[in-house]
Amino acid sequence: MSVRSSSKVLVLVWMSVSVLAITAPALAEIYSFQQGTNGYDRAQDTEIRWAFTTKFGETAEWARGNSGDASAYELYSTNGGRQSVLEVGHFFHRVHGSIGGGRSSLEAGPTYRYSRFFIRFRDVFGTGPGQVPTNIAIRKATLKMYNTEDNGTKVATGGAYFGDTITVLGPGDVETRESNIVAQPKLNAGTIAIYPVLTKISYGFDDGTATKGRVTADFKRRGKETWSQLCWSSPAPNDPVGMAYNCGPSDVGDPDIGVAQDGTIDATREAEYDSNHSGAVEIFQDATLGFKEFDVTGLIDFITGDGVFVTAYSPLGELPTLDINYGNAYRSSEWGDTYDKDANLLTAGSPEDVATRPLLVIELVPEPATAALIVFGSMLMLRRLR
Repeated sequence: MSVRSSSKVLVLVWMSVSVLAITAPALAEIYSFQQGTNGYDRAQDTEIRWAFTTKFGETAEWARGNSGDASAYELYSTNGGRQSVLEVGHFFHRVHGSIGGGRSSLEAGPTYRYSRFFIRFRDVFGTGPGQVPTNIAIRKATLKMYNTEDNGTKVATGGAYFGDTITVLGPGDVETRESNIVAQPKLNAGTIAIYPVLTKISYGFDDGTATKGRVTADFKRRGKETWSQLCWSSPAPNDPVGMAYNCGPSDVGDPDIGVAQDGTIDATREAEYDSNHSGAVEIFQDATLGFKEFDVTGLIDFITGDGVFVTAYSPLGELPTLDINYGNAYRSSEWGDTYDKDANLLTAGSPEDVATRPLLVIELVPEPATAALIVFGSMLMLRRLR
């Protein structure tokens, strides 16, 4: 090829690129939303937790044969709005179980805990700076959450922690002071599910044990109202796996919605999430540290609205142990921030902290004209090069 003909090719290539640069619309194709990044501060997440003590009240001398005890220390609460870590899964809580009177026994244990959470990103769509235009199709929406160590028993329980040593009632009804064998923070793996929320959630700011009168989901209050699925242990007698699904928000079609302890049904109660929604997500996530990704394209109206419900599943017939839990734990939208008891910010998270908070990434579909120009320019260059 001569120098002259090569120059023509270069000119043609430059011309095609110039046309693209002039014609292509000034449109950002990817939008990201993360609490504390680029002025965005409209993300919210909040956690609920409950525990189940198997064979509650049993001792070496007395087998009650009861159904265990579902603790409600945060069962009805969505107060975890200042949590640094959002647990989701089935966790081993402690070896001993409660028998009342501030005492424990091996026979009344073990105790498990269950954690779920809600998350949403508000004011994503609109005409303001950084917002996603409402008249353009979405190609994909991805929720990224940074997997980290779970809270362990001590942090998860907050003010309800029993202490490092406890009073244990042993054979002969002899009381001794023994170590409180509890789960330590660890990385976990499990099947994570994300479902649309069907009810409004009041996202609280408290971190730790719920207190009487705190606003929870849809203005429900702990001790006043519960979720639509009432948490009685009778549907799953002494079954820690069953208890994981017989407490907390109720699914569409759940036969236990509104069933009271005496068997009566409150017909006014309705489901709070929908696991059969076409956009529902169910995916296994391993125990590695770092961001886990979830395709929430089909849930975009929910995650930018009232929120989505994040839950987890254990393998069939498996229970967590001191060494193995089933789920993940994610850094929250408050990761790195510290607050006082009145929710006043004391110190803000570092840039490194902020970078690992939950992230919603929205990718738009390019306009057809832009795609056609790219193809035309490429074909022209190839033809001339031949």
